[in-house]
Amino acid sequence: MAATRPALVFAHYFGGSARSWRPLLDALGDVGDVVVPDLPGFGGTRPFATPTLTDFADDLSARAGDRPWVAVGHSMGGKIALAVAARKLPNLAGLILIAPSPPTPQPMSDDDRQASLDAFDNRKVAERDLTRVACRLSPALMDTVSEDELRVDRSTWRWWLEQGSRDDISPRTQGLRLPTLVITGDHDNVLGAETPAQVARNLADSSLRIVADAGHMVPLEHPRIVARLIRNFLARLAT
Repeated sequence: MAATRPALVFAHYFGGSARSWRPLLDALGDVGDVVVPDLPGFGGTRPFATPTLTDFADDLSARAGDRPWVAVGHSMGGKIALAVAARKLPNLAGLILIAPSPPTPQPMSDDDRQASLDAFDNRKVAERDLTRVACRLSPALMDTVSEDELRVDRSTWRWWLEQGSRDDISPRTQGLRLPTLVITGDHDNVLGAETPAQVARNLADSSLRIVADAGHMVPLEHPRIVARLIRNFLARLAT
């Protein structure tokens, strides 16, 4: 009898929503069960009263239930996935980390942090920043991701920039032995080349794949390439 394929449970980037995954899901096709939520405080959903990284890890784990699953996290979602993995859950079969925020404090200058705080609910700034962090997005996709940024809850926006991105969970993830695929773009000017590479090096069973001509929004910029890498990773898990 064929082994049951693990469910894929997705955690989107800071400022994103469930629909941030649509291009990738279309490219993936049938890979079994997928769970694609709006994280609390994003996509117009109800936020946590006082958000913590633990809250987001609890939320993602609860969505998976007791079945075997793989956590798929992009940027902020990558750090949430790592926080889940640190719990060493018996049913967590693997990690797919796409341009992940690291388990250490995310590298960000004070000026950039303040500029991001000041950008809340400002479509013009959202569009400018998205143009900077992505190598290529269609006008329609740019509209979607800009609108998503405007739907983020204010307290959740501040939580990530002031606390979540600064949390250090690296003592709990160092040397973690869990099949992991790390994907990044070669022109990621949010995290640079070294941060995803360091994430991969600090995990005991990981591989790093670099997508050419891609920025920080690699699953939106090159969904077919990312889908192929994910399908290959799932095939390896199955064996």
